[in-house]
Amino acid sequence: MSQNSLVTPVDIEMNQPINNIRSSNSGSSTLPLPLNFGSAGTSNSSTINGNHPLVNTSSLNLSPQTSHQLNKAQLAIAEAMALKMHEEEKKKRDEKKRRRDHEEQWSKQVRNKLDHEKKLIEEMDSKSYHLNQELYSLFNDLQTISHEHNISFDTPELVVVGMQSDGKSSFVESLLGFQFNIVESNIGTRRPLIIQMINNPDKVEPSCRFKKEHYFPLVPSSSHSNSNNNNNSEYGSSQNSSIQNTLYSGTDQDKWEEYETPVDELTEEIVRRTNERAGRSGDRVSSVPIFLRVEFANCSNCSIFDLPGLRKGGDDRLKHEILDMVKKLIEPKNRIIICLEQSTVEHVNSTSRPFVKKIDPDFSRTILINTKFDNRVKELRTRESAHKYLEGEGIIQQKKPFFISLPLKRNLDPHRFKDAIKECFLDDLRKLHEVNFDENRFQGQVGIYKVKNYIETLLQEKYQQNLLPSMLSLESICRKTESDIARVKKELEENNIQSLKGKVLKFVQNFNNQIERLLEGSVVGEPDEFGQTLDMEKESCGVQPWPNFNFDFNIQNSSYSLYGGAQYERLLNEFEYVIHSKEFPETSINEVASAIGVSKSHNSPIYEIAATNIFQIKSKKILLPLIDIVLQRTSYVMKRLYDISVTILKKDESESSHTVALYEHFLSELKSKYFSFIEEIEQECKSRLKDDFEMFTKIVDWNLLSGLTEIKPYNYLKVTPEETKQRVQSIMEGKHDSLDDLLSRSRTIDEDTYHKVCMIAGRLFSGIRFFFSKLIRNKLNAFFLDPIFQKLGGIMIDHFTQLSDKTYEEMFQLGIKELHSMLQKLEYQLIDCKKNRDKFKDVYNKLKNQQQQQHPMNIDI
Repeated sequence: MSQNSLVTPVDIEMNQPINNIRSSNSGSSTLPLPLNFGSAGTSNSSTINGNHPLVNTSSLNLSPQTSHQLNKAQLAIAEAMALKMHEEEKKKRDEKKRRRDHEEQWSKQVRNKLDHEKKLIEEMDSKSYHLNQELYSLFNDLQTISHEHNISFDTPELVVVGMQSDGKSSFVESLLGFQFNIVESNIGTRRPLIIQMINNPDKVEPSCRFKKEHYFPLVPSSSHSNSNNNNNSEYGSSQNSSIQNTLYSGTDQDKWEEYETPVDELTEEIVRRTNERAGRSGDRVSSVPIFLRVEFANCSNCSIFDLPGLRKGGDDRLKHEILDMVKKLIEPKNRIIICLEQSTVEHVNSTSRPFVKKIDPDFSRTILINTKFDNRVKELRTRESAHKYLEGEGIIQQKKPFFISLPLKRNLDPHRFKDAIKECFLDDLRKLHEVNFDENRFQGQVGIYKVKNYIETLLQEKYQQNLLPSMLSLESICRKTESDIARVKKELEENNIQSLKGKVLKFVQNFNNQIERLLEGSVVGEPDEFGQTLDMEKESCGVQPWPNFNFDFNIQNSSYSLYGGAQYERLLNEFEYVIHSKEFPETSINEVASAIGVSKSHNSPIYEIAATNIFQIKSKKILLPLIDIVLQRTSYVMKRLYDISVTILKKDESESSHTVALYEHFLSELKSKYFSFIEEIEQECKSRLKDDFEMFTKIVDWNLLSGLTEIKPYNYLKVTPEETKQRVQSIMEGKHDSLDDLLSRSRTIDEDTYHKVCMIAGRLFSGIRFFFSKLIRNKLNAFFLDPIFQKLGGIMIDHFTQLSDKTYEEMFQLGIKELHSMLQKLEYQLIDCKKNRDKFKDVYNKLKNQQQQQHPMNIDI
C-alpha cells in the first residue's frame, strides 16, 4: 500500500480485525489491529491525540492524514455494527413480546372456548332435562300400555363390552349419574349386571331395588359346564322377550325386593349375589344376570348391560366362557353395543373391536369409545399427531370413535361426581386446544357429554322406530274391540237355549278338527306366537328334568318354535337320545356275590340268575322313571293345543257358532273335558308301558345279548327266495355267545367272575334299552296319539249332547251375566285403546318435532 493510499470502510470487513494496514516506513510489516466494542454495542466517538479508543494508532508510524482516515473508517464501522446489533436486539425483544402476546391471546381464546363449552354443558343439561321430562314420562306410559295390550315394544338396551380394566363400570356410572364403587372390587364384574334406568322426576336421589333372584329362570353357573350349553342362550335373542317382560312388566312388583338398597351398599349386595352364583374364588363367572332397577331424575329410559370383561390370557376355560356369554348377550338386534377400548391400546393390539365386529360387521349398531383418554392426550404434542390419533386408525371409513376421560377419585356424591366429570372433559379439551386441533372436525368426538348426547339421540330414534308399529297394533286392537262389542251385543239379542245347543255342538266339532289339523301339521296356529323351542318347553311344562342327562345332543328342531305334531315328534326324538344315553350303572362286587343264592334243589351257583336279577333291578331303577317323564311331557304338548285351537276359532268370525267362545263357563267345561280325556289316555298308556316293561324284564330272553347284530342290510325291494332263506337261517341258526365260555362254576367270586357277571347284566341292559326305546315310541303312537285322532271327537260330542237343558241353562245364564260384564269391559277397553293410540301418536309427533329442532352430531356409530 502506498503512503498516499486511503483506508476506507470498504477496505475493512465488518466484525473482522484490520490485518493489512502497512507502515509507511516498513512497507511490508502487518499489524493486527483488533476492534474492541463496548458492551452495549455502542462506540465512543471521542478521539484524543489522534488515537481512537477502538483502534490504538499511537504505536503505528502513520501519517496524520492516514491516521485520521483510519480512525474515521473505524468509527463508521463501529457505528454501523452497533446499529445493526441494536436492531437485532430490538427484533428479539419484539419477537419475544409478540410471542408472549400471542400466547396470552391464545391462552385467553382457549379459556374463552372452555368457558363457552362449560356454559354449553350447563345449558345442555338444563335444556335436555326439561325437554325430555315429558317424553320420558310418556315412554314409561308406553311400556305399561304395551305390556297391558301384549304389544311388542323392544326397549333400547345398551350392552357394554370391553377388556378387564377398560372402564366399563365407570362408564356405566357416568350414564347413571352417581358412583356405586363396583369398580373397586378386585374381582371385577363376574355376572351380567342389567340395570334398568327409569327416569323419575320425583327421585332427586337414586332409588335402587334388586330383582329377587328366584324370579328369573335359573341358569347354572358356568362352573357346571355340562349343563351350560343348554341354558346360556336364555339371555340371547331367543329369550330376549323374557328380559323385556322382567324389566318392564307393569304388574311385576312382587318380582322386585320390597326394600330399597342404599347407593353405598350396592357394591356389597352385587358382590354377595355374585359369590352365591359364581363362588368366592374369583375364577368363575355365571351367566345368570343380576337385575337392578334405578329410578332417578337425571337418567334416561333404557337398560344397561354391564358384562364381565374379556380376557387375553389366564384360564382358557374361563376366557371362553366369558366370550360365549358376551356373544349371546350382544346378538339381539335391539341392543346397542358400547365397545370400550383403552386409549393407550394400539389398534393392532385391540381385542374388543375385532370380537364385536364378528357380531356387527359394519358396526351399524356399535358405538366405539376410547376410554382413559387423559393417559393418551398428554402424548399428543402436535396438531398432526392429534389429528392422526383422533381419526381412528384401522376403523371403518365414516366410523368415528369417541374419546372420554372419567374421574379416578371415588366416593364422590352425585354433585361432586358431576363436577369431576366436567373437569376431566375440560382438561382433555384444553390439551387439544393447546396443540390447535381442528375443533370443527374432531370436537364432536371428545368427552362423555358428546357420548351421552349421541346415545340420547340414538335412544329416541330407537323409540321412534317402535312407535309406528305399536300405533298400528293399537289401531288393530281398537278395530278388534269394536268388532267384539258388536258380536257380544248380537249374542245377547239372539240368546236362547236351543240356539246355544246347536252352536255348542258345531263349535266342539270345529274344535276337534283344529286339534287334528295341528297334529297333522299346519301354521294356522301361528308358530311364531304359540310355538315353543325345546328350552321353552322344558321350562314351562312343570315336569322334572330327565335324571342325570347332561349331554348336549343335536336334538331335531330344538331351536325352532313348534307345537302339535311337530312338537310331539321332537319330544320322541329327545326321549330316544335320553334313553340311549343311559348306561348300565356301576355294580359292586358285594351286589354280585349277594345275587348268587342257592337253589331249592341244589347248591351249585347259578350265575345266569345272578346276572338276570342284577339286570332286572338296575333296569327298573334307571329306565322306569323315564316312562313317567315322557308321558307327562306328551300330555303337556297335547294340552297346549286347547288354547291354540280356541284362539283360532275365536279369531274366525265367519262362523256364527264361534260366538259361544264368549261364554267362559262353556270354555271351562270344554277345557275340563278335553284335559280329562288327555289324562285318561296318559294313565292307560302308562299302564300298558309298565306292563310291557315288566314283561320284558320278568322272564329274560337271552337273545337280548346279541341285540340286533344279526340283522344285516340287504336289498329290500328285490329279494329271491334263496336270499330270504339265507337271511332267516342266519338269524335263527347263527352261532350265539355261549355262557359257558363266559363263566366258571365256582362260588368263589374273583375279579374275573365279577367282571363277567356284570358284563352279561350290562349286555342284557343294552338290549332292553334299544328294544324298549322303540317300544315306547310305538306305544305312544298307538295308545296316546291314535286315540286323539280316533276317539276324541266322538267323546267330546257325546259329552255335550248328553248335557241336560238345566245344565245348559245354568252354564249360559251365568254366561249372560258375564257377557254384560264383558260388554262393559270392552267398551272401557275401546276408550282406553283409543286414548293410548292417540298418546302414541302424540309421542311420535313430539319426537319428530324435537329432532327437527336439534341437530345431532354427524358421526356414524
